[in-house]
Amino acid sequence: MQDFSKEKIESLVVSWKNHNKNQFWLKKQTAISKYLGEIKRCLASFDEAENEFLQTLYINLSDGNLRSCKILSLGEKFAHAEYFFMDQFFDSNISAFYYDFAFKDRIVGKKELFPKNAVKSVDSVLSGEDKNIVSLYVFIENIVKNFNSYSQERTARDIFKQKLVNFYDELYRLLTAVDSALAIDFFDVALHNQPFVLMEFLKSAINADNFYLIDSYLSDDGMLNLGLAEDGDFAQISREKLYLLASIFAQCNDEFPTLIYRDETAQILSLLYDEKVEIFEEFYEVSSRFIAEFTPYPQDVVGAARIVYSSLFFEYVKNYKSEEVAKNTIFYGAIGTGKTRRLRSLITEKKLATKNFRYVCLHEGFEYCDFIDGFYGESFINGEFKALCKEALKDPKGEYYFLIDNAGAASLDKILGEAAVLLDRRYDENDELSLIRTKNSHIIDSFEEGEKARASVVLKDGRSYFAVPKNLYVLCTLNEYKCVSPSIAKAFRWIRCECDYGALEDYLRDREIVNASAVVAVCKALNKFIADEAKGLGAIGHGVFMGLARYQSGAQIMQEGLNGFFAEVLEPIFRCDYANKSIDFAISKELVEIKDIFKF
Repeated sequence: MQDFSKEKIESLVVSWKNHNKNQFWLKKQTAISKYLGEIKRCLASFDEAENEFLQTLYINLSDGNLRSCKILSLGEKFAHAEYFFMDQFFDSNISAFYYDFAFKDRIVGKKELFPKNAVKSVDSVLSGEDKNIVSLYVFIENIVKNFNSYSQERTARDIFKQKLVNFYDELYRLLTAVDSALAIDFFDVALHNQPFVLMEFLKSAINADNFYLIDSYLSDDGMLNLGLAEDGDFAQISREKLYLLASIFAQCNDEFPTLIYRDETAQILSLLYDEKVEIFEEFYEVSSRFIAEFTPYPQDVVGAARIVYSSLFFEYVKNYKSEEVAKNTIFYGAIGTGKTRRLRSLITEKKLATKNFRYVCLHEGFEYCDFIDGFYGESFINGEFKALCKEALKDPKGEYYFLIDNAGAASLDKILGEAAVLLDRRYDENDELSLIRTKNSHIIDSFEEGEKARASVVLKDGRSYFAVPKNLYVLCTLNEYKCVSPSIAKAFRWIRCECDYGALEDYLRDREIVNASAVVAVCKALNKFIADEAKGLGAIGHGVFMGLARYQSGAQIMQEGLNGFFAEVLEPIFRCDYANKSIDFAISKELVEIKDIFKF
């Protein structure tokens, strides 16, 4: 953990205020703020009778055991899941109550697995995320069925059902807007806790006038579950997960808003204020001080949006602060995961003058002389990397960037040569080993003095040396590890870029594609299959999947559109991948298997 001084935080906040105008951060803040507001309204919409029913349901199903798994009988272990898929009920039910539900299309796609009179539970038919999604549907329907016997009014029953569907829908959308990885926690929390318990917990975060109640969930009497224990019952939620979930919703607490809790955020605030942060109340107190002191949000935003921006600042610090991304960094990952975009955006965001950076996209034609130096005809020329090293050395207070896109297309060992060993030993006039003689140094030594100075990064005792200045940042993009030798790899910090399914769904929704969630689910399934089953193929990034928007029909992307996208975009990528890796098995058979996954 770095030592975060007040001055360091202030400089990062200034940088953040430039970055948070970008579409990525703007969309993320907008989505989180929107869903916070919607779930707050949704929780407040349950009336006294509905809350009384949920409390009664909790009492009836708990058996005095806070960790009882009896609730599973309403979801994945309900023996007659087919009841809720019957033709005369299912279609009208979906169109009436689940028309905008995040998992609508996934639920519809599983209807045929639960035929009439099948007597099947969800966990006997499905596994993984499909099991969780269908279990949630059955869970909601069973709760509503219990309410139907509690209330005699059809209108009241329908209103309650829509509120319950909306609650779980908004909860999922909020958690995944914060972090797509929270989808797993959503299903765990939603399916392993009574609605009454979950709603009361969220209300305690949103409406509390202090946060000591949050820590009470860590006591033996704490009612919130997350995961399974060794004895087969549910496990009590952990401290870290409890604080994370509570803080997400406390962002919209009108009186006591707090930042999203992460261990790293707590450590930074603890170091900044030299105070211990062990319980949630202490985290709130340092959060409040930080927000008031540093105001890490645009001046024109108000309310919960200010807190959301402040929370996102720490995500920015984790992923983008230049001190950690700087010097030698390789952004690696699948095609279309935004590696090149990060290089290009850096130029724009830092408002770099042309003299302060070089942007190079490698291909097989690049050689040592293009990067370091060499003869072109009769002339001795400094290469791109060497020229920028000279510029940076003359301007030690400036920042210089050498950006290498597609670094795997040529041998970095070959084109950097001896200079590679200096990437992690930057120039220091008191360190003799921060200088190196290159293969052409002896030639440069023979030049006239003026020409010798022009062709040298450092001249010492009349001899030519190469050096890499401390203020020069070398950033690369790369698809695969194997394109770089271990000797080069050890000099770099490696940052993995992954498919951002949240950004993909936002992109499709912005183009008014109503089944965006279902399309994203298909993309996830494809990448999962590639990771688990495909022999040697690389995953596909969100930048590639965004091309699906061109295949929409009306307001949706149909299976025909998926087929067209696969044939015209994905299959050529896969065939090139196979060819480049010289994989010599039945490519066509493998592609058929992959195509079968790319379906609703």
